[in-house]
Amino acid sequence: MTSRITLLCVPATRALRAGHFPADDPLEPEALEWAARLADSLGLIDLVLRSPERCARQTADALGRAAEAEAALREAEYGRWRGLPLREVAAAEPEALNAWLSDPGCPAPEGESLLTMIERVGDWFEHFRWPAGHVLVIAHASAIKAMLLRALDLPPQAYRQIDVAPLARIELSRRQDLWRLRLGSDDSA
Repeated sequence: MTSRITLLCVPATRALRAGHFPADDPLEPEALEWAARLADSLGLIDLVLRSPERCARQTADALGRAAEAEAALREAEYGRWRGLPLREVAAAEPEALNAWLSDPGCPAPEGESLLTMIERVGDWFEHFRWPAGHVLVIAHASAIKAMLLRALDLPPQAYRQIDVAPLARIELSRRQDLWRLRLGSDDSA
């Protein structure tokens, strides 16, 4: 049985582009249009899963796809930094921010650590009963990076070495409990 998984990163929100910590922000009309343009290129999808945040729901809606919310795919919990500009946090709490950025086991104040988020998403990814066919997963870059770590058996330290752009698509396939990462395009040269 082969499962094909397309991981789709949600579009950037205005807050993210302005350098704010995420806070369940809505998508702007342009981002919805960009997402809608992807709909036809995704092909036949048997199941759509998404993070519970508003921008993931809006992305699924823009694609014209009904999607099941998966709580484990939620964005990292940034605690009291939620919604704040990074520069404001850097000025007000430089030691806490530096610790959070340099130690993946250090949680954001009143939030969760990077390791906790990686484990939460990775455990979900590993134990989800992936059906045969094509599954679309709409999530934030943080959750996609955590899924890639688990699929490719990479250590948590590799998290910050992976960049996932807004609306990036990453293809994985699974056969006999082995995940494969596919890079490139289906377009003929």
